[in-house]
Amino acid sequence: MYGFDLVIKNGTIIDGTRFPRFRSDIGIKDGKIARIGYIADPGSARVVDANGLIVAPGHIDTHTHYDAQIFWDPACSNAGENGITTVVTGNCGFGFAPVHTKDRERAMLMMETTEQVPAIQMQTALPWSWETFPELVEAMRRTPKAVNLTMFLPLNAVMFYVMGEDAKHRRPTAPEIEAIKELVHEAMDAGACGLSLSFMGHENNHVDIDGSAMPTDIMHPDDAVAMASALRDRQEGIIQVIAQIGPVGDRSISEKLARETGRPILHNVFSVSEYTPDLHRQSMAWLDAMNEEEGVEMYAATVICRAWNETELFNSPGCSLDALDVYRELTFCKDPADKRAKLLDPEFRRRFNESYDPVMFEATAGGLADYTVIGMGEGSNDAKDYLGKTLGEIAAAEGKTEVDAFIDTALESDLRIELKTPGIAIDPAKVADLLSNGRVLAGASDGGAHTKNFSGGQWTTDLILWLVRDNHFLSLEDMHYRLSYQPARAMGIKDRGALLEGMAADILVYDLAELYFDQDRFDVVHDQPGGDWRRKARAGGYRQIFVNGVQTFERDQLLGTAPGVYLGDGTARPQIARAA
Repeated sequence: MYGFDLVIKNGTIIDGTRFPRFRSDIGIKDGKIARIGYIADPGSARVVDANGLIVAPGHIDTHTHYDAQIFWDPACSNAGENGITTVVTGNCGFGFAPVHTKDRERAMLMMETTEQVPAIQMQTALPWSWETFPELVEAMRRTPKAVNLTMFLPLNAVMFYVMGEDAKHRRPTAPEIEAIKELVHEAMDAGACGLSLSFMGHENNHVDIDGSAMPTDIMHPDDAVAMASALRDRQEGIIQVIAQIGPVGDRSISEKLARETGRPILHNVFSVSEYTPDLHRQSMAWLDAMNEEEGVEMYAATVICRAWNETELFNSPGCSLDALDVYRELTFCKDPADKRAKLLDPEFRRRFNESYDPVMFEATAGGLADYTVIGMGEGSNDAKDYLGKTLGEIAAAEGKTEVDAFIDTALESDLRIELKTPGIAIDPAKVADLLSNGRVLAGASDGGAHTKNFSGGQWTTDLILWLVRDNHFLSLEDMHYRLSYQPARAMGIKDRGALLEGMAADILVYDLAELYFDQDRFDVVHDQPGGDWRRKARAGGYRQIFVNGVQTFERDQLLGTAPGVYLGDGTARPQIARAA
């Protein structure tokens, strides 16, 4: 009677809503879940026997930077193979629309200095068939995808589009504010999920092509509210704000936007810390107060997985240390001789030592003392036996600071040193405690960014293994809610995130014992445009992954299908909704 296209039989269903698991069949037709229950006769449908296996909704990643990668990698690896079936791009105020034709090169270089997406990859493979945000959305719709995708309108791009370089040096005029608001309306009409901005002052490594702060990082808060008021007028859209990285930042911008626009805020980012053990508790108390005492709608993204950075610091477009102004000088020395001269400069060493504070990096890569030397350059005889030691151990043995140990080992290796940082999160009990808050989302992968140093798309698999299978802090029911239905609800994605009749058939089939995440080293894979390379975690293990009812992966192997869609109907709202 149903005429199913696909039937998944006998699976243990964890539906994403926290409802207790149950055994049943799922019938899928036209990309939707048509029936959950016993299906006696599948007819001509393809049948997948899920006996003894978990059947769960696809994961949703609300914080990615696959804005460029989606054009050459339909699965946004390593997200797709780790069960992520929907990604959100345009985060932190960075993206590729609107961009004037003359500014395309600048936009790509900016994405390299802010999110360390190598410019050569973008220059080789971005099609640039657009200028405006609606034109980019249409390009995204046309691009073959093995994941679903939606985008924030990135406010830095909008400010540059309207104001040019002045966006970094002065406040917008009233006509410019109105022009920006009109671009917000235009983007929302085209299917944007909201708008995004970074507001971190100079305390982050999101820097422009000359090393200076990005426009939204130093904008006046009143201007941010004025621009975001377009969403208040429409009564739709979410605002993504990166205003906190661990203990660093200024949460007042999230407070102000929430109070004055009335729109949901996705505040970024909470973390757990070994330096400040109650950091996550302080963050949770603030979030609860905003929602319960002030009555705003606010959620918090997190960086709480065990991923690490693995960095050839002098063969990389940037790293977390760029949050230090003094270290950024080193990054912006493009010639190795200039880098070496900088490291040999006693004044640079003095300023580096004076400005360095490990607490600044507790939410990202940890302090220098915990960096492990994993390479001294091909052919090196490692005369001082540094391999396998932390910079803290080297510093203690040689009677110097960790900064001096870093500089000296870099010079000893002829700038070929390779370092591995600790995992972003160390204590699963703290992570589980943070996730006990109903307004805290389980992740922010940063997927697509920092690819020479980092691999984050496996975060969903990591949390299932770490918090459920291996340490039993959360049930699978709780975990899948955190990875699917909760982020869908927070983002306003109404037809995904749960295995319910009528919902989109984004489905995972897996054996919990077969999931894996190798925490030894990242692989270096040469699969980027122009033969360029990236780092990629060895993780996955899902039997089958389905997007809109079509299988995309079989045991980590991409099948070449492209059933992903752009989420957002692009239907223009009534013009009256734009009235102030």
